[in-house]
Amino acid sequence: MTELDTARFEEIPEGTGKFTRVLAITFIVLATAFWLFAFSPWARDIFTAPDQLEDESLLADMERLCATTHAEIDALPAASTAATPIDRAIVVNEATVKLENMVVEIGALRTEIADDARLLGLWLDDWQIYIRDRHTHAERLTTEGDVRFLNSEDNGIFVHERMDGFARVNNVDSCETPGDI
Repeated sequence: MTELDTARFEEIPEGTGKFTRVLAITFIVLATAFWLFAFSPWARDIFTAPDQLEDESLLADMERLCATTHAEIDALPAASTAATPIDRAIVVNEATVKLENMVVEIGALRTEIADDARLLGLWLDDWQIYIRDRHTHAERLTTEGDVRFLNSEDNGIFVHERMDGFARVNNVDSCETPGDI
C-alpha cells in the first residue's frame, strides 16, 4: 500500500462505515415493508382509485352482462375480414346494437351507494359517446369506403381509454371496449 492509499483511509472518520451500513439496511427494510404493504389486501382499504366502485354485486352483474355481450360480438364474423366496406359496416352495426343493449341493461342495474351510481352514470355516458363513434364509423364505411375508426377525445384522452381504465380499476375486464373495429 502506498502513502497515498494510506492517506485516503486516514481521512475517513472512524464509524462512518457502520453508519452507512445501518442507513442502507434501514432503507432496504423500509422499502421492502412499503411494497409488501402496497400489494397487500390491507392497502385496498386505505388506497382506492377515485373511480373504484364499492358495490360488489353491481360489479358481478356488470361483468356477467359484459362477458355475455363480448361473447356475442366474438361470434360475429370479424369486421376486418369483410369483403367490402359496406359488409364491414353491417358487422360493425350488428356489434354496436349488442353494445347498446348491454349499456341499457347495465343502466337498469341499481345500487344503494350514491357515489357508485354517479360513477356508473358517467361511465355509461362515455359508452354512449363510444357507441355514437361506432355508428359514425359504420356510416362513413358505407359513404366513404374503407376508413379508419375515429375515437372521440375528452381533455386529450380518448373516451375508450377512460372507459377501459374504469373497467380495469373495477376488475370487470369484460367491460372493456371490444377490439372488433
